[in-house]
Amino acid sequence: MIAKIVTSEKEYYSNVFAKFNQGFNETVIVFNNENEQFELIKVYDGSRSFKRKVFIIDTDMDGMVEKSIIKLSLINGFKNCFGYDWIINNVKLIKKIKANKKVDIKYIELAKKTNEKMEINEWKYVKNEKDAKDLLSAVSRFHDAIINNISYEVKEVYKDPKVVQVLFTGCWDCDILLEFQSDVLIHFSIDENNSYEIMDSNILFDDGYIYWVDDDIENIKEINDNYTYFRGRFLKWKSITKK
Repeated sequence: MIAKIVTSEKEYYSNVFAKFNQGFNETVIVFNNENEQFELIKVYDGSRSFKRKVFIIDTDMDGMVEKSIIKLSLINGFKNCFGYDWIINNVKLIKKIKANKKVDIKYIELAKKTNEKMEINEWKYVKNEKDAKDLLSAVSRFHDAIINNISYEVKEVYKDPKVVQVLFTGCWDCDILLEFQSDVLIHFSIDENNSYEIMDSNILFDDGYIYWVDDDIENIKEINDNYTYFRGRFLKWKSITKK
């Protein structure tokens, strides 16, 4: 599991070494290689208004273990816990990280080596269900987002567009650019009676095509003219985050 951490002071990528709670109380433990320090960060900062600080861009949880509850004290703790065994089953280590205290050098070296294996690319291709899950996770399924712009490139006159880029804004503190390639289909219309805010979305695969649709449907046979959707043979995306 890999995350992009964005705050007013810094921006960096890290493996997620542990994650706790769910929803707006979700919290993660990550590692900042620059200052060689573990950090326990709430995904959403709700001090004034909800602002997202952690963007999960890779949802792979291989090697992680699960615990229902981790007690830090008689009254404090975490629920719905996932993480690597060496951290999720080490309450003393979690407490030190939470308190910003110095931890054993062996854990620092382990985190550094784990982060060195990360492969971060600006553009990410959606080739399978796992890639689709990563995209939907990074943007909270496009909830509350709007389509800000659609641009396309036509290689030949009177031919369908070969490349279409769709810019989504308002994706919980980031923008997302989707690029559909080859044999592209666009179904988008402006209706004064409809809300432009997206409530949910899904990515579907069928007959060599990849679809993005503005609802959580499970089959392309459910798609009708009431939906906004895009289709292409290839799909890639990138996030645009702001401090």
